[in-house]
Amino acid sequence: MPQFDLHFLTPLIFWSMVSFIILMVILSKYALPAITGILDARQEKIKGDINQAEKLREDAGKVLAEYQEKLQDAFRKSEEVVNDAVNKAQEIHQKKLSETKVEKAKILSDARKTIEIEKDKALKEIRAHVVSLTIAATEKLTRKTLKKADSIRLAEESIKDVLKL
Repeated sequence: MPQFDLHFLTPLIFWSMVSFIILMVILSKYALPAITGILDARQEKIKGDINQAEKLREDAGKVLAEYQEKLQDAFRKSEEVVNDAVNKAQEIHQKKLSETKVEKAKILSDARKTIEIEKDKALKEIRAHVVSLTIAATEKLTRKTLKKADSIRLAEESIKDVLKL
């Protein structure tokens, strides 16, 4: 087998090593600096992107904190507005309630006064009617006309008797 023949294998290894060293020199002189530059540029771009992402994350955190603070302020303000509205509604309710109570008391007072006036009128009418009935009945019983003093005395006694009932 010619492949494992040392005589044939030795020059092959030598020239393979020479070719490899020449290839490495050419690559290190021309290709490796270009590849290294590309890799360094890529590494710097990645570092920049990471730094920019960190900065954006910090900015987003600040914006989020500001948003949450504004949201809490808005919530507090809305609670204050609602509480103020509830308090004003309660004040208006209490005011209307007190006005209604005052008006109710006035209406009741006016009604009582009217009732008293009507009661007094009715009593005067009843007294006058009782007096006239008493005088008429007395005149029929006695068959004579009573004097004014007797009619007044008789009317007063009849009124007292009616009031006792």
